[in-house]
Amino acid sequence: MSFLGEIVEVLGEGSAEAGAREGVEVAAKEGAEVGVAEGASSASQVIDEVIIDGAQGAGKEVEGGGAIQQEAQEAMEASQKEMKDVVEKLEKGEPGALEEANAIESSWKTKFKNVWAGAKTFGGFVGVELAKGALFTAGMKALELVFTKLTHPSVANVAGGPGAPATPVDDRRLKIIQVINKSGQILQEALDTWSKWQAAHYDNRDSYGTISAAGFDLSIFQILQNGISSLGDQRDKLVPLVSKAKQDNSLEAVKTLLTADIAYAKAVADLNSHISSNMKTMTDDGLPTRSTEVQAAYSTLVAASA
Repeated sequence: MSFLGEIVEVLGEGSAEAGAREGVEVAAKEGAEVGVAEGASSASQVIDEVIIDGAQGAGKEVEGGGAIQQEAQEAMEASQKEMKDVVEKLEKGEPGALEEANAIESSWKTKFKNVWAGAKTFGGFVGVELAKGALFTAGMKALELVFTKLTHPSVANVAGGPGAPATPVDDRRLKIIQVINKSGQILQEALDTWSKWQAAHYDNRDSYGTISAAGFDLSIFQILQNGISSLGDQRDKLVPLVSKAKQDNSLEAVKTLLTADIAYAKAVADLNSHISSNMKTMTDDGLPTRSTEVQAAYSTLVAASA
C-alpha cells in the first residue's frame, strides 16, 4: 500500500478518534499523570496545519536565517494541496482513491529525481517532505492514544474503550511509544529545519562548494538534500510497522517498531554529524545543527530497548 493510503488508515476514523480524544482530555483533567497524546482528527487536517515559515511576506525567517522565495513557496503549497485532495478522497473511501494516491507518489519519485530543475521543483519536494513528516508524527500520536486507552482504565472508560485493567505488558508498550514520540518530534524538527533552510537558500546552492568522491565533484548542498530525502524514505518505511502495532496491540510489534526507529534515529544523528563536520560553508551561513538534541533522542530510544 502507498504511504498515503497506509497513514490514512493509521489515523483512520477521524471523527471517532476525535470523539475518543475529547473523552481522554476529560480523563486527563481528572488525572494529569496519564500524559495523554494529542492528535489531529484526520490526515487532511494534519496537512492543513503544516506551517511554512520563512515564506516571503510572512515577516518570519526560517531558523538559521533567510526567506523562502515566492516560486518555491507556491510549489510547496501546491504539492501539499495535491496531497490533501487525494487524502480527502481516501478518507471518504472514494472509488479509485488508492490508485490515485499510488499514482501521485509515483509521480513524486519521477519528478524529484530531477529536484534541481529549479526552485519550483525543489519547493515541491520540500512541501511533500514537510507534510509527510507531519502525517507520520500524527500517526504516532494516534498510536499512543490507542495504548493510552488500553493501559489506563479510567481513560478507556471515558473515551468509550473497553476499560480492561492494565497489565505490565500494557504499560511497557505505552512507555515505548511515548519514548518514540518524544524522540520522534526532535528528529522530525531537525529534518524540517534543514529542509526549510535549504528552501530559503536554494539560490545560493552553488556557493557552498563541492566534495570530490569517486572522481566526481558533488555539491555539498545536494549531498544534504540527498541525505534528507533518504531519511524521509526511511521514516516512511516505519508506517507499516505503526499500522501493525495499532492492529494487533502486541508488545512484540511495538518492539519491532522501536528497533526500526532506533536505526532511523541513528541515521539522523549520522547526517547531523556530517553537517557539523563537513558542511562548514553552510553552517557558517546559518544551517542549524541539532547535535545535542538528536544524540539525546537516539540515546533515549536505545535505553528504551534495554
